Amino acid sequence: MNSKKYSAVVGIALLSSSVMADELATKSPYDWTGVYVGGFIGGATGADVTNTATRNIDGTLWNYPGDASNNYSTKAGFIGGGTVGYNWHIGKTPYVIGLEGEYGYLSQKGSKTDPNAATYNAINVPTTTADNSQSSTSIGTNYGYGLIGGRIGYALDRSLFYVKSGAIFTSVNSSWSDTNYALGTSNNGTTTGYALGCGFEYALPFKHLTNFSVKTEYLYFGIPKISTLTTQTTEQADPLSTYQATSGIHTAKIGVNYKF
Repeated sequence: MNSKKYSAVVGIALLSSSVMADELATKSPYDWTGVYVGGFIGGATGADVTNTATRNIDGTLWNYPGDASNNYSTKAGFIGGGTVGYNWHIGKTPYVIGLEGEYGYLSQKGSKTDPNAATYNAINVPTTTADNSQSSTSIGTNYGYGLIGGRIGYALDRSLFYVKSGAIFTSVNSSWSDTNYALGTSNNGTTTGYALGCGFEYALPFKHLTNFSVKTEYLYFGIPKISTLTTQTTEQADPLSTYQATSGIHTAKIGVNYKF
C-alpha cells in the first residue's frame, strides 16, 4: 500500500472514530442532577364537606329537634403556579431523589342551607322567628396553597417516573349563620395537611431546548378532617359550635421545568 492510500485509510478511520465518539456522547444517559424552576396549570376536584348540627356550649341543639348533618361540596376549579427544586441523580444508577417547593392558586367555595332549619320551622313557626341557617366553606381563597416535599424517581434516560409527597399549607374558612337570629360561628385560618401523588417528566432532546422538560402530575391534597367553629353571638349568652369534616382534593396538572 502506497503512502497516499495509507494516509487516506488512516484519515477515514480517524474521522469514523470521531463520528462514533460524538454519536456515543449524544446517546449517553441524561443526567437529572441540578436546580430547576418551572410553572404549571391544571384543575382540582371539589371537596366534600360535612357540618354537624349547631349546638350550645352545654351540648343542646340550637335548632331543636333537628340533628341532621349538613352535607355539600365545594366547587371544582383551576389551579396554577410555579415550582422550584433540586434533583440528585445517584451515580450511574437510574434513581433520582429531589426536594421541591410549590406555590399555586386555589380557590373553592361551597354552601348549603342547614337541613335542620326546615324541621325547626315546621314545629316553631309562626310562634317563634323562622330559622334560615346556612353552612359555608371556602378553601384556599386567602392565599392559594403552598407545598414543601420531596420526590423519588426512576429514570430511563430522558424519561423520569416519580412519586411525590409533602406537607401542604392552605386556608380553610368555615361558617354557620342564621341571619334571622343574628347568630353565627366561624373559623378562619391556615391549615396544614399532606400531599401524595405521582408523575412523569420528560427532558426534551431538541437542540437549544435540552434544559427544558415537560411533566404531568397527579396529587391528592389531604385536608385535616375536623375543625371546631365557635364565636360569641348577639342572641345567645353562650357560644355556639359546629364540627366540620372535609374530604381531600384530587388535582392534576401539566407543566414545564427548566434545569440550570
